[in-house]
Amino acid sequence: MKRSLRFILIVIMVSAVGAIVVSEGGAGPSEPAKIAFANMQKVLEATKDWVTLNIDYQKDTKFYQGQLDTLSQEYQDLANSGASQDALLQKQQEILTKKSQYEQTLETTYNAKLQVIMEQVNKRIKDYATFVGIDMVLSSEVVVYGSSAYDVTDAIIEYMKGFQN
Repeated sequence: MKRSLRFILIVIMVSAVGAIVVSEGGAGPSEPAKIAFANMQKVLEATKDWVTLNIDYQKDTKFYQGQLDTLSQEYQDLANSGASQDALLQKQQEILTKKSQYEQTLETTYNAKLQVIMEQVNKRIKDYATFVGIDMVLSSEVVVYGSSAYDVTDAIIEYMKGFQN
């Protein structure tokens, strides 16, 4: 008796779960999602802010490299003048410290600026997707396969051009 009751309960539970899964209203929207993908690197590189950021980064990198070159020349001058080993080690340490500080400054400054640009780009992509009725935009870097018909990279770039000065 207990076995047949257990069997009946299992059959009822499996049937109920099956009915919920199969029913139209059981899970998610009634229409399939409209999904597209975009090459985020290409979209990012098409923005004026990205171009400006890279130009500024190159200028700052060149400036800091000039500072390091000056310190390296000072080291060479010390070595050529017969400075003590302690003086040379001290200058080497100064160069290494400055190099580390410059790298940290560049990384901190430009990561923060890049984050702001990425937030702007993501907002524009969301606005574009909402405007044209796309439910989800994925990064092409995570798409294993996608028909080119679903690639909205160029359309997003064109849309974003309207917001650039």
